[in-house]
Amino acid sequence: MSLSAAESLLIPVFMFLLMLGMGATLSLEDFRMILRRPLPVMIGLASQYGWMPLIAWLLALTLDLPLPIAIGLIITGCTAGGPISNFFTYIARGDLALSIAMTATSTLCGFLLIPLTLFFYTTSLLNMSGEGQLAIPHWRITATLLAILVPVGLGMLLRSRNLAWARRAERGATVIGFVLILVIVVGIIQRESDTLLRVDWRVILACILLGPMGFLLGYFFAWLLKLGIAQRRAVSLETGSQNTPLALAIVLISFPPEIRSDILVAPLIYGMAIVPLTALAAWLCRITPTRQN
Repeated sequence: MSLSAAESLLIPVFMFLLMLGMGATLSLEDFRMILRRPLPVMIGLASQYGWMPLIAWLLALTLDLPLPIAIGLIITGCTAGGPISNFFTYIARGDLALSIAMTATSTLCGFLLIPLTLFFYTTSLLNMSGEGQLAIPHWRITATLLAILVPVGLGMLLRSRNLAWARRAERGATVIGFVLILVIVVGIIQRESDTLLRVDWRVILACILLGPMGFLLGYFFAWLLKLGIAQRRAVSLETGSQNTPLALAIVLISFPPEIRSDILVAPLIYGMAIVPLTALAAWLCRITPTRQN
């Protein structure tokens, strides 16, 4: 399974627009608010970079996934801050401000936390498999993540200079970005339908389970630490909804072509599954009474 040349070019464009739009929603005051109320965001951050890489690693081991696909699943598990989580947190009647703060924080912290979690889990996986010849390009991954912070900074700069234009940039970048990702997903399904039908059931199961397991553990962790129900919903949806375009960008930019198509399998299948799964989770939250437990 692979991306076409046009789709490979659209992924960086999508990431740029998505990060620009997110930056246009942020101001220094948002980060001051996080500093004033850090606990919910820290709980969310611990869920995103604690549960998700661990779940991906355990699924890869339990289901005995082929090494390149397992690497792709772990990369997906490490890329916190999915672009759809804010929208579905709103649908779920969750704490939207917390969701946005978690997305921003996980994105800004990602250039450090993603390489660290990747190094830990992929190194242990490579050691257990005995496949020492598959090298993980950690420095290239870090450089990719640092480059992604540039449009976030541009969006924040635009907001500081002209709020009206920042709001236009936010709406425009979000709409265009989602259209691009829809084009990519539809193209993959049309072109790779036969390949998708031949993918091992264990791979599909791992990619489908990753998100819901993140939802459940994120909610449980937030409940255990006595967050309010709206905050639990935000942490839950932010935890299970990974940044699939970022995972794809990391693979496309960092890995050589000869292994790229195998590593792409897990983020592509996860990306196609996570939108309906997140929509279902948000709907279940919405119809659930909001009394405190």
